[in-house]
Amino acid sequence: MKALRSIPIAAALTCAALSTGAAEPLKQQLVGTWRVTSFVNVNERTGKTTQVFGSDPKGYFMFDAADHFSINLMRPGRPKYARRDFPLPPETRAALEGIIVMFGDYKVNESEQSISLHIIGGSFPAWDNTDQKRFIAINGDVLTYKNPTPATGGGTAVVTLKRATSATE
Repeated sequence: MKALRSIPIAAALTCAALSTGAAEPLKQQLVGTWRVTSFVNVNERTGKTTQVFGSDPKGYFMFDAADHFSINLMRPGRPKYARRDFPLPPETRAALEGIIVMFGDYKVNESEQSISLHIIGGSFPAWDNTDQKRFIAINGDVLTYKNPTPATGGGTAVVTLKRATSATE
């Protein structure tokens, strides 16, 4: 009977620790599905920002506990193909320029607040089987993901994500 009385106390202490913001390891905070809310390229010299994927980019970043990731990012409003079965070269170019897709494995570096991505494959063939580093910060349900060497050109790519909480997000 005495053991049963200690369960509510242990549960209360656990809840209190969680509610006071006990620091979770960065990897533990990262695991899950994140919805893209913005994607900007920041030119450090001029301070100018460019919305690379428009004002309402779409996509998810997913990180699982087994160190696998999948990133899917898309510019809304890409033109439809004139022929469904065989796109013309300009249509293919517009479609490809409006997406970033990659998957692979990742490792978190707590002290650097970074993740190392081993990209197995993706929409940029030059990235296949490469390793790349990104810097991340998590504040509650908001993840800031920075790429200091983006494919979009000079500056730093900054993706802001919000933790996805339902199937419609």
